[in-house]
Amino acid sequence: MSEIVKMPQLGETVTEGTILRWLVAVGDEVKEDDPILEISTDKVDTEVPSPFSGKVTSLLVDEGETVEVGVPLMELGGEATSKDTKQEIIEEVVEKETKEDTPVVSEESPKPEVPKEVSKDLKLSPIVRKLASDNNIDLTQVLGTGKNNRITRKDIENLLNSENSSVTPESKVQEEKVAPQEAEKQKEISSGSIPRLRKRIAENMILSKQTSAHVMTSVEVDYENISILRNKIKAEFKQKEGFSLTFLPFISVATINALREFPVVNSSFDLGQNLHELHDFINLGIAVDLNREGLLVGTLKDSDSFNLRGLARKITEVSTLLRNKEYGLEDVTGSTFTISNNGSFNSFITSPIINQPNVAILSTESIKKKPVVVTSEDGTDSIAIRNTGVLSLTWDHRVFDGSTALLFLNSIKDKLENHPWADDLN
Repeated sequence: MSEIVKMPQLGETVTEGTILRWLVAVGDEVKEDDPILEISTDKVDTEVPSPFSGKVTSLLVDEGETVEVGVPLMELGGEATSKDTKQEIIEEVVEKETKEDTPVVSEESPKPEVPKEVSKDLKLSPIVRKLASDNNIDLTQVLGTGKNNRITRKDIENLLNSENSSVTPESKVQEEKVAPQEAEKQKEISSGSIPRLRKRIAENMILSKQTSAHVMTSVEVDYENISILRNKIKAEFKQKEGFSLTFLPFISVATINALREFPVVNSSFDLGQNLHELHDFINLGIAVDLNREGLLVGTLKDSDSFNLRGLARKITEVSTLLRNKEYGLEDVTGSTFTISNNGSFNSFITSPIINQPNVAILSTESIKKKPVVVTSEDGTDSIAIRNTGVLSLTWDHRVFDGSTALLFLNSIKDKLENHPWADDLN
């Protein structure tokens, strides 16, 4: 008896994935949980384990092809599957892509040279529809390379990257008339394909800006007490823990405290589904720069269960996993609120884009010494040099209003300035 391995659901919001590389071949024996292929999604590149044991009889999807969740990928056990049988298996799982019958093309038949008109009823993935819409692509002019001439993301990307995709007969004539010296100048222009991670970031950022009503609000924080404490214990802390104690764990603890006080900030919002979910858990997301190659959000599950020292350790562990590319899907999904530590790059004020499906994101700005007015207990004002920095909150105005945003920020500010942090490190 044969078993069919299907495209898995790799996250709540993941609807499709691209086959990067098969790790097995027809005839290989695999055991349950053995890695069988690498898949790229809009969240992460990951290896997929086999849910069954058996002998590989058929690979149903080619490398580079983008398929939706539930589509058959591989057959284990049984007799070798013919091309026609493969198609029957796929059609049993995936709903028919067109309402009109698709003509059968034999292996001897020549491939169509002219793109077929794409039916309005053609089933396309959300990413394909979005790419086509954003780039004003006429889908009737795209030749699909997927099953049943289905248009895949790779087809759209190939069209966009093609040097001749926008060349008309008239423009070709003009190109032939270009002076030799002008042609030499054009050759000097460098170009290259966009990395997968950069594409995913771009798609997610555009989606977020089109989804949430972004507003940014800021407060200034006095970090002087925390700075004094850090300077006092930093050598001992690093010797014991193996890493430096930064300001980020303090900000994270204060943020978690504020999220408990204002649960609406720790929520998910879907206007289309008429759904607003207040989470009873806090999964803090920490944006990590991958050595300027891109940005990923590492997830600290159940962040409110850690003390200051434990949270500092967890932030370091997750950041290291991401930078070393040793992370799994569980390390980059499921956040309920995100912190972007822009201050480490000497920022003054930042308006970050919300990490969907979160409803807010906090940006920590650089902490520097500056003169400020300090009021003593007897009401006397004086000028003092203090370590200060800005906290910026980008929030979704569909979900809550400016008063909530400011109360939330001021809760973080109050804890950072007045909490006895030394007690948390004992």
